[in-house]
Amino acid sequence: MSEQIARQIVLGQRPKGIVHSLKVAMPDGTEGLLPVTFRYRDRVEFGAFLDGLFSVEPPAFDPAAGQPSTQQQRGVVQINGQYIHGCLLEWGLDAPFTLDNCIQLASELPAATQAVMNTYKQLCMEGRLGN
Repeated sequence: MSEQIARQIVLGQRPKGIVHSLKVAMPDGTEGLLPVTFRYRDRVEFGAFLDGLFSVEPPAFDPAAGQPSTQQQRGVVQINGQYIHGCLLEWGLDAPFTLDNCIQLASELPAATQAVMNTYKQLCMEGRLGN
């Protein structure tokens, strides 16, 4: 059995990005793999990132337009797409890493969106990926 040697901790050495592969439950019951590179943020920077996301005025709800659930979900998908675009540097999908494609991912694969958001929060708040 091989032992892993711990590296010495050096303050101020920030990683450029954190490469990780997320396992995602697909709508058909299979498991998909989403390779990503997370943007490194410390706890304070993560708080500022969230403040920036939540300071944006959500799309105005227009009761006269009807379809309140559609309007609500459109707003959620937009914010989730912005979150993904802001927390990643790149991804290993066959589609380019753009805001529009992040919004499409948030709309089509909510489990992937949740996996990205939960993992990024854990990375920034606890300083680790997984257990």
